Amino acid sequence: MKRFDTTVTSIRPVAEGCFELRFDWPDDAGVPAPGRFFTIKAGGRYDPVLRRPFAFSGYAPPVAGERDGEAAFIFQVRGRGTEFLAALKPGDPLDVLGPLGRGFGKPPRGTRPMLVAGGIGMGPMLYLAAALGADAKAGLCEAPMLVIGVRSAGFIPDVELPAGTVICTDDGSSGFHGTVTEWLAGFDPGLPPVFYACGPAPMMAAVDRLAEVRSAPFEAALEQWMACGVGACAGCAVALKSGRYIKTCVDGPVYDGRLVDWGAAL
Repeated sequence: MKRFDTTVTSIRPVAEGCFELRFDWPDDAGVPAPGRFFTIKAGGRYDPVLRRPFAFSGYAPPVAGERDGEAAFIFQVRGRGTEFLAALKPGDPLDVLGPLGRGFGKPPRGTRPMLVAGGIGMGPMLYLAAALGADAKAGLCEAPMLVIGVRSAGFIPDVELPAGTVICTDDGSSGFHGTVTEWLAGFDPGLPPVFYACGPAPMMAAVDRLAEVRSAPFEAALEQWMACGVGACAGCAVALKSGRYIKTCVDGPVYDGRLVDWGAAL
């Protein structure tokens, strides 16, 4: 974990109300793993007071003599903090703290990584898809399958998607007409599946039920409000089926989805 000042390299709209922002990532902050996150000071010195957490949607390593590393994230405009970020321009400064939290694990050999993204939860899944795609080319795992669920075609991200990505829309305006779990229920991955998912609680609960039916592992990237982002305040507590609670920022955000009480999150 490192706090550093950096610079916006690019920002552009990628879907209705959503933007992709890229910024310089220093070498001494380490390579951010898929599933981990960072926080940004989104506003003036004291307003808003709290930093804003975001998951990495991509990372490009530095090129010697040409450029620094570059990190990316996708965000939806929802309030003052994200309105501030949406108004930034290339060259503007950013105050960043990261990388934070726990990332995704590697799939066991002989399994099919099934990546499920819903809404703004697509960011970390895009990064994981790229990382596992590279691992598959190197013979380290099987090729991942990415399934994205959105309300309508206007929310499909204008980003490079892996070959074979499945799009599901609630209104049938693009791709499969229905939810990601409805599509997954009829799909044969050809190998024992390993589920990775990030999205709204109802989708995550449905993936949990599907993983249980198929006796499959399930790694969940938790989406939760955060205050400190470093485990000090317990503002991001999530209930487990055991009755215990975990802190999303330090125990997650990636956690065993089979242990999470998704009913409490609905």
